[in-house]
Amino acid sequence: MTRLRCLIVDDEPLARAGIRLLLEADPDLAIIAECGDGRSAVELIKIHRPDLVILDIQMPEMSGIDVIRAIGTAERPAVVFVTAFEQFAVEAFEIDVVDYVLKPFRDERLHDAVARAKRDLSGQATDRPPYLERLVVKTGDHAYLVRVAEIDWIEAADYCARIHAGPRRHVVRESMMSLERRLDPTHFFRTHRSAIVNLDRISRIGPLPNGDQGVVLADGTNLKLSRSRRAALESKLGARK
Repeated sequence: MTRLRCLIVDDEPLARAGIRLLLEADPDLAIIAECGDGRSAVELIKIHRPDLVILDIQMPEMSGIDVIRAIGTAERPAVVFVTAFEQFAVEAFEIDVVDYVLKPFRDERLHDAVARAKRDLSGQATDRPPYLERLVVKTGDHAYLVRVAEIDWIEAADYCARIHAGPRRHVVRESMMSLERRLDPTHFFRTHRSAIVNLDRISRIGPLPNGDQGVVLADGTNLKLSRSRRAALESKLGARK
């Protein structure tokens, strides 16, 4: 495979150095340049025509979003935003970026984003089912990006659904049935009409304190499990070992 040509853009030298260190360990990538402001980024993209750009949003001269708009669709590389500001997520995905990584991030989070860019660039992404990878949750004037992999479980809330992701709770105006169809079934399971659970969060299956059959999550959350669904859940968990 020809190595993908990558440009790093961030106004913080330490941030650029950290990203470079992570990406240089990837044999599929070649770092061709780096810079610290938006105008330089536009020039470098037009000169070098990189395959992938790791791009900050809040920078001198031009924002990362302005950079993408300035280069136009025809010259646009795959873009992964890496930023400390979550409020630009909706606008970012409206211009069709690959991923939106929030600082501070774990090494694995950036590697996941780069892997997604590789799949998109190789054309493999079109062969995969279009399961959700992220949710944009709007609350008043704010919008929050929730990565599906960070979701612990989802509960029914009238005609909406409540997302439990670590300490955060978000309500989305979407039915449980709709979410169930859009979530990857190798990672999520409908334990009951009122709950969908991330399989990676399940600690055990068995009786709950109230006597119902259920699942216990790693954080101690108890969720009801329909008796008719227990065999299917055990099969899924067994297949993941």
